[in-house]
Amino acid sequence: MNPRSRSHQTLDVRQEGRRVFLTLCRPEVHNAQNEALINDLHDATNGLRDRDDFDAVAIGSLGDHWCTGLDMKAAQQHGWRPSRESAERWDTAIANLQAIDQVVVGLIDGYCLGGGIQLAMACDLRVATERAVFAIPASREVGILGGMATWYLPHLLGIGRAKALMLGGAVLDAAHAAHWGLVDQVVHPDHLRAAWEQIVAPLTADTLASVGACKHIINTANDTSFQDAWTYYLNTQQRLMASPASANLAAATIELLQQGKRPYLEVGWLPFDNPNPAPPRQ
Repeated sequence: MNPRSRSHQTLDVRQEGRRVFLTLCRPEVHNAQNEALINDLHDATNGLRDRDDFDAVAIGSLGDHWCTGLDMKAAQQHGWRPSRESAERWDTAIANLQAIDQVVVGLIDGYCLGGGIQLAMACDLRVATERAVFAIPASREVGILGGMATWYLPHLLGIGRAKALMLGGAVLDAAHAAHWGLVDQVVHPDHLRAAWEQIVAPLTADTLASVGACKHIINTANDTSFQDAWTYYLNTQQRLMASPASANLAAATIELLQQGKRPYLEVGWLPFDNPNPAPPRQ
């Protein structure tokens, strides 16, 4: 096992080469959030920041469900309720995933409810199985807010659809979630790992700086003026174009073109049109 791999009480953290896997490990309660899971995710995502030894993160789950939000059994049996401190740790974990340069992919199966949707929104890309279900019942059923999904969802889906989920009690199957823009690809449950491999196959140490800069500009687009984004782009582009990584990527692309291949198309994926993704190109 990689030295950076470890098992927390509720979360398995594993690194294989330049890929990191975070797996929720509470299948007996559909991976619902309790204090331990919040703490483990906070600890694990803190450990991902400011590193360059990996290129992508997969967030998956044990069992048949991604995450069903707050552990109501723990609340009933042990009197546990989320505190201000636990809410801060949870949202810090989400912010950590958004802040790192690496691409974060959510591999969503089964129920994705409440905090599950919050965790999904922390991912850069979301792949869901055909049996995935999405809802945020917190304000209507539990009498609390649905976390900072109140802020993230309008940015991702628009105000109307955010209200439909959080105020109107909308429940989305995978197809509707894709139509709304909540997920980016829908696959058969057996093809979730293959879809991940297809997405991250082109990512290497040479792409990390450019992908990270691109992610930063996209994540801050709604809150940054064009002039500030333009200045950041020009400075970053100049630095990237002078880097050995850019030269390596350009040389590899030219070699593929000389072989009559289409590098941009052959390593890409078509959202929704490819439910049975092929293994990554060798």
